[in-house]
Parts: sequence; C-alpha cells; structure tokens
Amino acid sequence: MNGKFSFTGSGELRVRSGGRALVASGDAISIGNRVFRLAEVDRVAYHAAARINQASYSIGLAAGDAKSRFAFDAFRRGTEFDDARETWRRLVELLETTACPRIAHTAVRAISAGETVKFGGSLSPRLDADAEGLRRYELFAKKVPWPEITEVDMREGQVRVWTSGCVKPAIAVGMFGWNAVVLPRVAAVIGRG
Repeated sequence: MNGKFSFTGSGELRVRSGGRALVASGDAISIGNRVFRLAEVDRVAYHAAARINQASYSIGLAAGDAKSRFAFDAFRRGTEFDDARETWRRLVELLETTACPRIAHTAVRAISAGETVKFGGSLSPRLDADAEGLRRYELFAKKVPWPEITEVDMREGQVRVWTSGCVKPAIAVGMFGWNAVVLPRVAAVIGRG
C-alpha cells in the first residue's frame, strides 16, 4: 500500500490526509486526537464521490457533544485509487457491522415510542421520522406514511425514499448528513411493523 493508506496484520487501518490521521481498529476509530469507541457512537455519516481520475471519501463520527469528520482523496497514480477504495470499503464495513445496527435499533425504539428522530441535517437537508412516517424538515413538506414506503436505498450519494408507482424518489437526502445512512435499516423494520 502507498504511504497514505496502511493496513496492519492485526486489522488496524490508517489513513493520512491534510496533516491529520484516521486510525481504525475493531472497536474504535480515532480522528486526529479524538477517539470514538464504536459502542458509544450515536451518529455516523459517510459519503463517496468518484470521477474518472479522482475519488473523494468522508467519514463522520459523533458521540454526545464530540464529533469529527475526516475526508481523503485519491488520484489515479499507481495503486492509490485501489488503496483508497479498499480503505473506504473497510471503514464502511466496520461502521455497518458495529455502530449502524445499534443506532438504527435506538431510532426504531424511539419512533415506536412516539418520538421524532432526525436523519440528515447540518450539512444536508433533514428528514424527520415519527410513528406516522417520514417528512422533509421544511415548511409545508408533505409526510410520507410508512405504509406507502416501498423501499429506502442509498445511491448516487443520496438516501432515497421510494413509494409505489413512483419513477423518482418521494424524498431524498444526502448520505453525509448525520445518521442518514441508517435510514434504510430503520425503514425496513418500521415498514414491517
């Protein structure tokens, strides 16, 4: 692997970008001098964008008031593109197997108890979810009831909410908003309810 990305035999992953480093192991990810225990992370965000000769990746982690985002780029030089893609795949897999299921479970419990849960926001549009359905957080936005939602997917940098018979998503928000990437898991559970 080139100097920007490294994997150790113990499963540790390291990325350097912009004078900062991200180090991921089985139970924690550090970004700069902040350490996030994956069992305590309550908000996640990730996003990737690729072009012909460049790819950009970002990861966001938060636990309580502590939050941090880390971004790295890759250019078509040697193995950098492949190393970046593999690094990204491993980071997302780590989040998807540790933090995301727990965050989704917490959201489902809150929604089922009558609370409103936010997905997205800060850097992207926000969705509010409650026991009745999903609604963009904007004036006069229409709520999409859970029974009408047929699928929630992640594609083209967005989390997209589909209803039956639609040729375009009923709602879409950027994947880089907090917890937007867990919305497909939440919708799958609540939609069955």
